[in-house]
Amino acid sequence: MKLLQTLLWISAAVVCLGLPGCGHRIRHASEPVYVEPQPEYVIVREAPPAVIVDRRPPPPGGGYVWIDGYWDWNGRQYVRQGGHWARPPREHVVWVAPRYERHEQGYRYTPGQWREEQQQRRRDDEHRDRR
Repeated sequence: MKLLQTLLWISAAVVCLGLPGCGHRIRHASEPVYVEPQPEYVIVREAPPAVIVDRRPPPPGGGYVWIDGYWDWNGRQYVRQGGHWARPPREHVVWVAPRYERHEQGYRYTPGQWREEQQQRRRDDEHRDRR
């Protein structure tokens, strides 16, 4: 029985080490963890619906960031995400709005995400330099 338990623990550890985010460091369960989203996109054949501008109410408190409403793609259709106030998940991150770019097969949709300020500044500079 002890051998079976040991083999199960070893198997679980091997599986965990193969998963993203596992095994990088040991942390306490109560310690908050923030994982930077990967810049992924999907190709959507249909154009997003027209932009709807939300009325911006006063912020609920200090440290909140306004996120404009947008159309999110759920794999089958666009779903409206209303504008809202949100607290950044940690310091030194900025909200990067979703993007819809024309693509030969339709539209390339990149979801909105929180990104490091410095990383976003570099991307903005690179984009400006390409013009």
